[in-house]
Parts: sequence; C-alpha cells; structure tokens
Amino acid sequence: MRDFIRYFLKYPVTSNVIMLLIIVFGCMGLFNLRKTFFPERTAKMINVQSVYPGASPLEIEQMITFKIEDNIDGITGIKRVTSKSLENTSSVLVEIENNANNQVVLQDIKNAIDRINSFPDDMESPSITLIENLNPAISFAISGNVTLDRLKLVSEQIEDDLKDMQGISKITVSGYPVQEMEISVRENDIKKYNVSFYEIHRAIQQENIDITGGTIKSKKENFQIRSNNKKYSSSEISEIVVKKIGERIVKIKDIARVNKVWKDESNKKYFNDTSCVVIKVLNTNNEDISVIASKTREYIENFNSINEDIQINIIEDNSVIIEQRIALLSKNGIIGFILVMIILTLFLHPSLAGWVAVAIPISFAGMFILASFYGITLNVISLFGMIIVIGILVDDGIVIAESIYQRYERGEDPFNAAVNGTLEVLPAVFSAILTTIVAFSLFFMLEGMLGDFFPEMGFVVIGTLFFSLIEGVIILPSHIAHSNALKGIKPNYRLRKIINKTTLFLENFKNKYYVPSLNFTLKNPFTIIIVFICSLILTVSAMSAGLIKSTVFPNIDGDNIIVNLKFQAGSSEEKTNKWIQFIEKKILEENITISKKYNNNTSLIKAIEKSVGSNQAVDQWAMSAPQSSEKGALNIILIPSEERTIGTSDITKYLKNAVGEIPTSESLTFDIASPFGKAISIALYSDDTNELLPAIKQLKSYMQSLNLMKNIESSDQKGLKELKITLKEKAYNLNLTTAQILNEIRQGFYGFESQRLQLGTDEVKIWIRYEKNDRNSIYDLENMRINHLSNSYLLSDLVDMKLERDLISIDHLNGKRSVQIDADLLNPKIDNPNIIVSNLEDYIKSNIKNIYPSIKHSVEGQIRSQAETGNSLKYSGPIVLILMLTIVLFTFRSILQTIAVFVLIPFGFIGVGWGHFIHDFQLSMFSWFGMIALIGILVNDSLVFISKFNNNLKLGLKFEDALIETGKSRFRPIILTSLTTIAGLAPLIFEKELQAQFLIPMAIAIAYGLILATLLTLIFLPAFLKIINKIRYTKEWIFTGNKLNNEEREPAIKEIHYENM
Repeated sequence: MRDFIRYFLKYPVTSNVIMLLIIVFGCMGLFNLRKTFFPERTAKMINVQSVYPGASPLEIEQMITFKIEDNIDGITGIKRVTSKSLENTSSVLVEIENNANNQVVLQDIKNAIDRINSFPDDMESPSITLIENLNPAISFAISGNVTLDRLKLVSEQIEDDLKDMQGISKITVSGYPVQEMEISVRENDIKKYNVSFYEIHRAIQQENIDITGGTIKSKKENFQIRSNNKKYSSSEISEIVVKKIGERIVKIKDIARVNKVWKDESNKKYFNDTSCVVIKVLNTNNEDISVIASKTREYIENFNSINEDIQINIIEDNSVIIEQRIALLSKNGIIGFILVMIILTLFLHPSLAGWVAVAIPISFAGMFILASFYGITLNVISLFGMIIVIGILVDDGIVIAESIYQRYERGEDPFNAAVNGTLEVLPAVFSAILTTIVAFSLFFMLEGMLGDFFPEMGFVVIGTLFFSLIEGVIILPSHIAHSNALKGIKPNYRLRKIINKTTLFLENFKNKYYVPSLNFTLKNPFTIIIVFICSLILTVSAMSAGLIKSTVFPNIDGDNIIVNLKFQAGSSEEKTNKWIQFIEKKILEENITISKKYNNNTSLIKAIEKSVGSNQAVDQWAMSAPQSSEKGALNIILIPSEERTIGTSDITKYLKNAVGEIPTSESLTFDIASPFGKAISIALYSDDTNELLPAIKQLKSYMQSLNLMKNIESSDQKGLKELKITLKEKAYNLNLTTAQILNEIRQGFYGFESQRLQLGTDEVKIWIRYEKNDRNSIYDLENMRINHLSNSYLLSDLVDMKLERDLISIDHLNGKRSVQIDADLLNPKIDNPNIIVSNLEDYIKSNIKNIYPSIKHSVEGQIRSQAETGNSLKYSGPIVLILMLTIVLFTFRSILQTIAVFVLIPFGFIGVGWGHFIHDFQLSMFSWFGMIALIGILVNDSLVFISKFNNNLKLGLKFEDALIETGKSRFRPIILTSLTTIAGLAPLIFEKELQAQFLIPMAIAIAYGLILATLLTLIFLPAFLKIINKIRYTKEWIFTGNKLNNEEREPAIKEIHYENM
C-alpha cells in the first residue's frame, strides 16, 4: 500500500486524471438520471377482476370469489390474498413475496384460474393483471360550454395526442360514464305483439352481422360472398325485424326505443364548480415525471391558444413538487457545502480545507456513475441520502488531512508526511467506511413500504463512500502533498488573522475546558458512566411518559384536504350533488374568513376538484372503490405551505366546523392526503358471520368510547335496499320456478347484453331492458306480467316481496370473511398509534375473543407496514451487527475495545430524543433511520480515536497520557466533523416548506445525535477505556496471578512483541 500511495504522490498527474475522469463520467451519469416523485417500486400486487352482471355480493362470493381463492391457494410466492365481492364484480388482490418473481407468480395464477370450469355462464372472462406502480404526474380539467358528447370526443382526442408523445404511455380519463346502446322495451307493446325479450335478442344476433359466405371462383375472376349487414346507429338497429304476425312485420322500433345513452352510473367531475372531464397523466417506472409534465403543459398551452369554447385548467402538477423538493434539497446541500467550506477554512489552512471539501463532489460524481447503471432516480429519498453522507465524507477527509498536516508540523517533508500520515489512519478510516457501508446495507434488507423506498438511500450512501475511499487513498494525499499548506505558503494576512483567531479560540477551549474535563473523567470514570446512563434512563422515561412523543410515520401537513361524503346506499345522485355543493359553498365561505384572519386576505384555497359518484382515496397507494350515486368527494387544493401562516390541520378543523353535520349522511370525513395509509387499521376475520358482525360492532363501539380517534369507518357497510322475492302457492301450482320468474324480472329490470359494437376506440354494449318509465318503481315491478303457457300473470299474484338491506360488499382476508375498521388519530401530534393499536389488540383478546371464539384479527395500515419492517430487522439486524463487530474486531484485535465502540451507540439516542422534543417533532420510523446514519459517524470517530490511542501506547506513552494526548489530537477533527455535519443539516432542520417535513426527523436525529456523539467520543469513550483497563487487571490477576501495570494490560503493548519478531 505504501508503494501504491507513493506512486500517485510521485506522479500527481495520474491522480488528477482519475479525478477528472470521475467528474466527467459522473456528470454524464447525473444527466442520465430520471426524476421521480418517490423511488421506483417493483410491482408486487396482482388483481383478479371478474364481472358477472346482475349478481349480488353473496352470489359473487359463492360462485366466483371462493373458487378463485381456493384455486390460487398454495401457489409459491403469494404473501397473502384479500378480496371484495361487490354487486356485479369480484376483485381478488394477491400480494407477492418480496423475493418472488412477479411474472412467474402471475402466470401460475393465470394457469390456476384457467383450470376453473364451473364459473357462471354469463360471467365475463377474468382479467388478471399485475398492478403497475403508477405515480400521478399531472392532472387537468377540460371544460366548456359544450355538450358532454363533445367533451368526451375532445378528451379522447387529447388522450390520443398525449399518448403519441415520446415518454407518455399511461393516461386515465374520468368525468363521464361509458356509453351503451339501449333498447328500451315498452311493456304494453311487447304484450300487444306477444314478443319476448329473447326474440328481440335472437333477431339482433341473426340480423346484425358481418359475415363471409364463401368464395366464387370463376374462370375470369374470384368473388367473395359477404353480408355487410352490421348496423351501428340507433336508427339502423330500430329497423331490425323481430317477427312477422300475419301480414304485419314487427320491427324493433314498433316495440322499443333505441338510443345511444350514457350508462346509468354516477361519474361526474367538477373543477371550481364547473362541469368537466378530468385527465390524469401518470408516469411509469421507465418515464421521467418532469419530461411528462413539461410536454403536457406545452400541449395545454397550445390547446388553449387555439380553442375558445373549450379550455384546459391544470388541477395538480406533481412535477412542480418534485422539482421543488430537488431544488430544496439542492439548496440545502449547497448551503451546507458552503458552511462546511467556511468552517474548515476557519480552522484549517485554506488549501487543506479546499481539498477536503473537494472530496464531496468527487465522491458524488463516482456515485452518479454507478447510479446511472443501476436505475437509481433523483427523488426525495436519494437526495436526502446525499445530504446525510456529507458529514461522513468530511470526517474521513479531515482525519487524513489532519494526520498528514500534523506530521508535516513535526518536521517531516511533504512527501513522507503524506505517505506516513495516510498510512497511519488508513486502517481506521477503511474500517470506519466499511462499517458504515455495512450499516447502510441494512436498507436493502427491509420489507414493507419502507423496504420499497429506502434501498435507494442505502445505495447513494454506499456508492458515495466507496468512491470517497478511492479519493482518500489516491487523490487527497497527492493534492495535500503538493498544496500550499505543505509548501509553507501562508494565506493572505486578513485570512491568516481570522484563522489564527479561530484556531486560538479552539485551542483555548480545548485547554481551558476539554483537557480539565478529560482529566476529571480519567480520575472518576464510573461517575461519568453513571451520568450518561442516568441521562439515557431519563430520555427513555420521558419517551414512556409521553414528554418525547413518538409515532409510526411522521404527521405531515400536505397541501390537499380530502372531503368524502357518503349517504345510505341507493341514495340518489341528485341528493348527493345537492349536499356536496352545500359543503363546497360552506368551505368557500369559511375560506374568506380564515384567509382574512391568517393570510392577509390571500385565498388559502387554490382550487377545488369535485366528484359525484365516487369517494377519493386519502392514501395514494390505495385501490379505488366502485362508483355509486350515494358518494361525493372534494379535493381541496391549498396554496403551498410556505405561502401561508396556518397549517393544513388547523385549516381542516375550521372547514369541518363550518360545514357541521350533514343530515342522513352515513359518513363525512375531512382528511389530509398521506402516502402512508391509515394510522389505525384493524381487520377481524372469521368463518362464522354470526360472530363476525357483532364483534365488529362491539370493537367499533369501544374505539369510539376511547375518544382518541376520528373518521372511524368499517367495511361492513349496508348496501342497497333489496326486495327479497319468495314464490306464492299459486306459482307452485302453475309449475313455475324461482329461476323462471327471476329470469323474466332480470330481463326487464336489469336487462341483458345482446351484442357488442366497436365504434372507433369504444366498445359499445347493446342492452335490452324495459323503458325507464316501466321500471322506476316497486309498483311497476308488482304489475309486471309473467308469461307462462300462453297466459300472463301479475307478478304480485305469484310472489311475496320483502324489503331488506344487505352488505354492500363481502370482504375476505386469506379466504375468510373479514371486516376492516379504519380510523385517523384525533390528535396526531400527540397520540402514538402503536399504543392505541396495542390497546385495541388487548381488548380484542380479553373481551371479544372470549365472547366470539372464532374471531381472529390482523393489524393493517401503517402499523402493518411498520411490523413488516420490524420483522425484517429481527433477522437482518443481527447479521449487520455481527459483520460490523467483526470489522472492528479485526481492526483492534481486542474484544473489549470492540465492545467499547458499540457501547456508545445507544447513548446517541439521548441527543436524538431531546432534539425531537426541542423541535416539537415526534420520533418516527424516519428518526430511527437517521440513527443508522448517526451510527456510521459515531463508529467512525471512535475507531479513529482508539486507533490513535493504541499508536500512542506503542510510542511509549503512559496509559493516561496516551488517552489525554489522543483526546487533544482528536479534539479538532471531531469538533470540525460535528460542526460541518450539523451545519450541512441545519438548513433542512429549519426548513418550513412542505417538501422537507418528513425528512426533518432524520436530520434532527443525525444533528442532535451528533452533539451527543461528540461528547461520547471525547468524554465517555476515555472513561470506558479506563474501566476496561481495570477489568483487564482483574482478569489477569484472577487467571494468572500477575499484577500488570496500566500499559502492560493493553493489547497494543502486547502486539509490540509479535510485531518485532
């Protein structure tokens, strides 16, 4: 290694060429990185969607869902299966194991479902798809004083235009239902002509065709025989002949009205109270959100300039947010870098400071080279990884530079000072970097949602540290050896005067405060240890008492408030629209009041997107629920958080109070959009529905009684009112069956699909059913005529009808019926969801399971994700810890000194806990990840400290003198490392923008933990080494009877004998 370093010192051009190549290729790699909102995730969900028109949730469950679940059970790679059986639809969601090949599992599921041959005849083929991880890039509203048909045509054209652009592939359109061709049969006319629904269907099937009849091959030429009889318009279909009665030809128009209509489902969108169609442009894992949004914005600008009657308004542009996050973190990184440069310049020679700081861009450039090959993107997680690694980079650079400069000051020439100074600290620096790399490798072993996000941070840190090691061995010594600092050239007078003052200040502080403290520590090591232990106990107690608050994921006030309204199933669209408009009006009125009070009359609300017929998911990863007329939603888009003086949570409270209660509504919720899912979510499941439903009712009642949660909702919601039909004696006497009667009812009131037409890109279904006027009341049903053996009978004479309400959906968890209860925290900044869920689990075990023994439960939402991450840590954590211990053990060749390094780690939590208390942030999963970064810096400092201590012993210093000299020599580098790292993170910690909020806990953990880490390395570690020395004395005396002096007990002194052999 000596010759290797000497080569680059002797020929500095080689190190400069390597540096230049790293920077050039790094810049090329950086420009090739795509920008995404979050790190890209591998698709790990498969959806099996089956449609059986007209079937109830119970029929769907028994005839479809059970069969699918039973057949895919046992397939390798499936983690768990959940399902929903809804009206007309079965949706089975399969979650795949992290280490499974999703394409193999997908094919296995397709094969298993293909083997099912007992599905209902009228069921459509199941759709089996791997759910792509699509992120919303930009959404916009298309509106104008035109018909819905025109809006549809325009939106379809816009969709085609955007898809034609390079880099845009996924687009969703909402705001209008699908179109269908409806043959509205008049009941009186089909009775008059004695025509059945089946006869109409048969006429369409036989006449509305386009078929080849063969080929005529004559001597001169060939002819194709074809019937081009396909009819696509309502007027053409009206002319199809159904039957002939005597001389009278009965056509469809004689017994029905044929119209192209919108499907009878609620799907309406409004933007700022204007009816519109909403288009969302999504980005896949292979697309750049900034490119997509830029092209879309350019298209919108051009569209608006050439169209007057129809205009496009942007609802949300997530590329702006990611650009803001990149700008924010880049700004904080640049400010941090400047602060690092200033601090280093104040305490080191400017040329030393410059070359130490140059390690940062060189290491990042090297990482960008690797990132471009491994598909890493520029996102908030990877950018934060770059910020936290700055402290570690600077630490290693300072250690090497200080070691070289100290040797130069002791009289060595620049060349030998560079070689010997680098070699002196290289083992410790190498071990420190290696242990940090191992610590961050933990991010690659995480499961759950965090396991999807944080590997990119691990990659950034590891890649950067790898190149920092190359820079520290090859480039930094060469530059320092030929720098002005080792040539004896001093900086200009003013700068030198400032440096002298700051250096003198640090030297005086060391001699006046630190050295006496260190002497006291060595005389009273047990006292110091007890003080730190008591501080840790106090911190843990403060956390247990709730003084230092904790949660699963940090509470982040987003810029969107989601209002979801739901009435009793079956409520009319008119009712929903009326009340959602009322809510919007109240919100706009309250906005004027609170904007005047808190924002200088500048509106807090930027825009409102309104939906009628659907609720909006608060969790962006959640699957959308089916549309129905009783649902309505508002997406309230606020101005950015940095442009207002009131938080989103407070705005939400004001708006909720202004709206008040909505009469007859089943639920009205005000939520802040979150990427992490519900804070409280528990599912109960059982095969016995007689126990499941009352158990859910009891648990829900208990949750409400705690007064700790809001928006408490369960999935066992009642569906539409149903008319349960049972046959009367007369029907049995006529030899009629339930199937015969229900078949006729179904044909008239629900209708049945006769044929499908391809109209452009639309597939239009032809439905045959009664005219709306003949099927809009229970009276119409009772007076329906049932044809049987050339006679017709009133339905009311044949059946009894009973009005009931059944479930809107039947949910399953791993094949068993389940009901899930979701809730939000009433006080998210105070309450810990872990404690509440633990309380609920205790209640389930002690109260519910005693009464309902078949009940089982599963924790969902945020806590489930945390549990998955925690379980993965149980296995990967010990592996990482053992590897780190092994590396340190090889460095020191002493078990007790290795223990000394790792004993420091838990005490770093003191700074982490009280840092969150000072800034009024809750400890969260992100805080614990900050602790991992802190461990890297803490182990780094302690490794170099102990290595220096061992070297001092080998130079002949007494035990305590060696510790004091080590403390004095390491004081400046450790203080500089702490100051530079904290300075780099300070801009982020005090950042007010929304984009920084969920990263601040990590920054707090590192910065405040580092304050404690400094004390631990300079005070606690010497005390602990002194205690270890005494332990060694006792061990030697007990086992050998030897009474060794302080120095002879140390492994460094024992190694001298072997080194001299």
